[in-house]
Amino acid sequence: MNGRNRMRGAGEILFPLFLYYVLNMAVPFFLSLFWPGLLEEDQVMWLLTVTNCCLIPVFAWMYQRDRIREQCLRQERKIRWKRKWGFREVLLAAAGAVCISRGVNLFLGLTFLPRFFRGYETVQAELYGASPLSQAAASVLSAPVLEELLMRGLIYPRLRDVFSGPRAAVFGSALIFGLFHGNVVQGLYAFCLGLFFAQVYESLDSLLPVIIAHGAANGATLLAARFSLWGQGFPGPVLYEFTAAVYLLLGGVLWKKIMKESIEFPRENC
Repeated sequence: MNGRNRMRGAGEILFPLFLYYVLNMAVPFFLSLFWPGLLEEDQVMWLLTVTNCCLIPVFAWMYQRDRIREQCLRQERKIRWKRKWGFREVLLAAAGAVCISRGVNLFLGLTFLPRFFRGYETVQAELYGASPLSQAAASVLSAPVLEELLMRGLIYPRLRDVFSGPRAAVFGSALIFGLFHGNVVQGLYAFCLGLFFAQVYESLDSLLPVIIAHGAANGATLLAARFSLWGQGFPGPVLYEFTAAVYLLLGGVLWKKIMKESIEFPRENC
């Protein structure tokens, strides 16, 4: 890819992010004019949910347009294959996301990062201080759909085109996903999950399994925080470290497994 095409590709990658931030500021403003109660402190998760639901159709339309173009390009280049997936692959993706989520979360708790970079505490206070229903609506249902449409649906394939391959695109999309979360601790957590989500998308060639995996990871985090499950509150450091290692090991095994689960078959004409 020449320099001019790279600049065009960079613009195509940055535009969805720019559009997301513009809409993410504009939509709550207009919502507040017609629904002032959403601005109250205890309604922040509902505001996020409604905002996400307003943005989802925009990015779903952009994603569908990119998919049609991608399928036609594959047809022209005689890349006549498509990934086949089912319940087994979705289960592997969800279980892998939960294990990696918990493992990375516990591992970060062993480092100095949470003590030195406390920006994540504000996000946690807003999330865990809200009602369980609003937490689920924002974090488990709406956010995974919107973030996956943006990150894996739009940005990842465009990065893959710029770099002419998946490896750099997997890393680049995960890096953007980490920066997207706005603080060091959450950014590292999101970067690790972003690597896995991009690999699931690359392996299965579908966004739905990634959305389900993302929702499962967020749901596991909410449950762990609320009910002290899956490694939260262990009395001794040895057991804590062992649990983190087990989660990461299981996550790695499932990661490798899902990469072998795809089946190739001819793609229909455009």
